[in-house]
Amino acid sequence: MPPNCPPLLGLGRRVSETPIAKRWLNRRGFLAGLAGTCGVAALSGSVGCTRPSFHRRVGISIPYEAEILNEFYIDMKSEAAHLEPELRLVLVDAEGDFFKQTIHIELFIAQGFGGVFMFVLPDGMDQIVARARAKGVCIFNHSATPITGCTQNIVLDQHIAGYQVGRFAAQWINEKLGRKAEVGILANLTDSQLIVRTQGLKDGLRENCAGAVVVGEVEANTVDTGAAAAANLLQAHPNIAVLLAFSDDPGVGAYTAALEAGRKDRDRFFVGSADGTRLGMEKVAEGGIYQCCAFFFFSFSATQAIRDLDRCLCGEHVAPTRIMGSKLVTKANVEEFDRISHNPRAPELAHFYTDPDVMRYSDVPLTTPE
Repeated sequence: MPPNCPPLLGLGRRVSETPIAKRWLNRRGFLAGLAGTCGVAALSGSVGCTRPSFHRRVGISIPYEAEILNEFYIDMKSEAAHLEPELRLVLVDAEGDFFKQTIHIELFIAQGFGGVFMFVLPDGMDQIVARARAKGVCIFNHSATPITGCTQNIVLDQHIAGYQVGRFAAQWINEKLGRKAEVGILANLTDSQLIVRTQGLKDGLRENCAGAVVVGEVEANTVDTGAAAAANLLQAHPNIAVLLAFSDDPGVGAYTAALEAGRKDRDRFFVGSADGTRLGMEKVAEGGIYQCCAFFFFSFSATQAIRDLDRCLCGEHVAPTRIMGSKLVTKANVEEFDRISHNPRAPELAHFYTDPDVMRYSDVPLTTPE
C-alpha cells in the first residue's frame, strides 16, 4: 500500500505576476519568496520549510508566458483542488532566460518540493534531473523534447498534428485558389521536436497541393513575435494567401497581422496552427480567416498530469512515458471541441483518458536526443 500523503495548505500563487518576479530572481530572493508561504525566511543555503506538507508542493517551471501554458496551469490548478489532500502548485516564469529557469528548478529541488513539472529546452537538464531523482523528487517533463531520467516525459505526436493542418490548408487552396498559392510559415527552428511539427505543416501542404509554394519561413513562438513575423512576411510577399504556424500563439499573432493588412475574406486568405488552445479555437469559431487548429487535448493532459503526480507523491508507480495525440478543429466541429476542452472532468468525457488516439502510456523511458 502507498504511504499516507500528508495534508497541505492550498494552491500557490503565480510568482511571475508579482512585481519582484518581473526582475531577476536571485537565489536569496527566490528562496525567501518560497519560504514565505510557510511563515519563515529561507535564506541562501537553507531549506527553510520543513513541514511535512512541503512534500505536497509541486514547482511548475515555464520558459516564458504563452497562452497554452496559461491554460495548462489553470487546468492543473482545477484538478489539484479536487485532490485530498490537495496539491499546492507554485508557478515560476523564467521570462525567456534559460539560465534563470535552471536556477528556479534547482531551487525547487533544494527547498524540498515533492514534485517539479517543467516546460523547458532539454539542453543541460540531464544532471539536474538526475539530482532531483536521487532526492526522491517526482520530476515530470511536458516539453516538446524528452529529457533523460524524468519520472515521466509527456510528449506529443508532433508530425501528424502539423500534417493535419497543412493538409487542410492544401485542400482549401485546391478548392478556393485553383490549386496554387504562396504560403508563409511561422516556425520553431530551435527545438528538435517542434521542428518536426513544423515539417509536418510543410509535408501536409506539399503532399496534397503541388502548387502551394512556401515563400517565407520565420521563427516565432509568441503572439507578439507571430504578429511581427507575419507582418514582415506579408510586406515582403504581398501575394501570400496562407499563413501556417507551428503553435496557436504565433498563429493568433499572424491572424491579427493579416487582419490589419486587410486580409479578411476567408475565401481568399487562410490562417491555421497546431495546439488547440481555447484562444485559438475562439478564433476558429469566429468563422473568419482563422480556419483550423490541431487540438492536443491539453486540458486532459493537464488533468492527467496532476493525477499522475499525485500517484507519484504517494509512492505509486507511474509509467515513464505518456504520448498525446491530436484532432483537427475546424469551423464545422469547433463548438464540440471547445466544450471538450472546458470539461476534462466531465464523466461523459472520461473515455478520452483511455482512448489511445488521445493519450497512451508506454513503459519505455525516453531520453534526451543526441
